[in-house]
Formats: sequence, C-alpha cells, structure tokens
Amino acid sequence: MALICITNDLFDIADRLKSVDGDYVLYFNTDKRRYEVRNTRGEFQFALPFDGLDARAVEYARYTRVERAKQLFDEVEKHNASLEKQLVSRAVGDISNGYVRRSNET
Repeated sequence: MALICITNDLFDIADRLKSVDGDYVLYFNTDKRRYEVRNTRGEFQFALPFDGLDARAVEYARYTRVERAKQLFDEVEKHNASLEKQLVSRAVGDISNGYVRRSNET
C-alpha cells in the first residue's frame, strides 16, 4: 500500500482536519486512489467519499466523530424503522389487493 502524506493543500484541509482531532493526518492512498484520514500512529480512521479535497472533508470528519456515534446510530435506526414501516404497508397492500382480486375472480 502506497500512502502519500498530504501536509499542504490548496484549501488547508490537512490543517483544518487537525481542528477536528489533533491526531488526524491526511493521506492519499495511491492503490485505492482515495484520500484517507489516519491517526498519528498510522491507524486508519476513515476514507473520504469525495474525489477532491475541499470543505466537505472537514464536515465529513466532524460528522463521523466518535462523540456523535449515538446520534448517528439513532439516525440509522430511525431510517431503518421508516423503511420497515413502508415495506410492511406495501406487503399488507399487496396481500389485500391479491385477496380482493381473487375474490372477484370467483
């Protein structure tokens, strides 16, 4: 794996990431062709889901902070509950429509 440490960039993203967490270090992974954030010990923290470096990288770093984990999990649970409710409603509708259709056929 070839990592290039990014210390200077056009929008100072490498420095701005340090304002989110002082241990964050920005790298470009040449094998996977993506930007990655690692800690000062070189341990992978997260990959940036953007092709370029801009303010979204800093916002993404803030969004994924451990301190927000409960809020993120709650958002995922709420979204999953909504999807499940939609699927159940659709299934009940499909079953009802099938029953009505079969009743009309006889």
